[in-house]
Amino acid sequence: ELFQAKVWKPTEEEKKTPEGQTADIRRGFGKDAILGCGYGMGTNTFFDRCRQNDSLRPLFDNETYDWDFINRLVKTYRTKYSNIPAFWTEIEKYFRWPTKYPKERTEYRISDTASLQFLRQGTTTKMRLPSGRVMNYRYASVSPKDNSIKYLHGHLWGGSITENLIQAMCRDLLGYWLLCCEDVGIKIVLHSYDELVACVPKEEAEYSLATMINIMEQGPEWSQGLPLAAEGQISERYCK
Repeated sequence: ELFQAKVWKPTEEEKKTPEGQTADIRRGFGKDAILGCGYGMGTNTFFDRCRQNDSLRPLFDNETYDWDFINRLVKTYRTKYSNIPAFWTEIEKYFRWPTKYPKERTEYRISDTASLQFLRQGTTTKMRLPSGRVMNYRYASVSPKDNSIKYLHGHLWGGSITENLIQAMCRDLLGYWLLCCEDVGIKIVLHSYDELVACVPKEEAEYSLATMINIMEQGPEWSQGLPLAAEGQISERYCK
């Protein structure tokens, strides 16, 4: 919407053409917006990151793009995906209540099979994830002056809490898939935040890849409703 043009991922060959280079830049802005703005990244932070990017800095120096463009991008994201900023606000409320009133508990229903629970134990506010795993925010407190939240490692708000819980849920899914793969005899030798790497005999590669994709497109009961999808490749060495 911002570019008034189709945004697509160019191949390495297409990146050698002016059209492909433009598409790559536009896709980069879109990807950063989706990843960063989903957790509350604002205009100033986004602009600073662009200025620190060696590929993008010249485009800001020659005024092809500027602060106003980034501001429009952030506003476009928050308007198009308005439920996400609304979620930041809601989840912050659910976190703040037991932090402020230790005897209280709150529960946010994500779906029929999943919820987030918040409770206080001593000086720690706990967030129980849909998987049952608990995240601890030590020395969490609410300021009586402006109702802001802080804990041992600094300031907290709806966007940062959302980032924590989304990444934690993804970690739980990855761990679930890893164990499922090993249960069917596929040995996982490496894993990162969104990737599993297995080492199998050549003659089993196609079957193992299909099996891994099938496993990673399903999840435990609490993940019902999540748009799970996976893709993969076969290689004799690690590659991206």
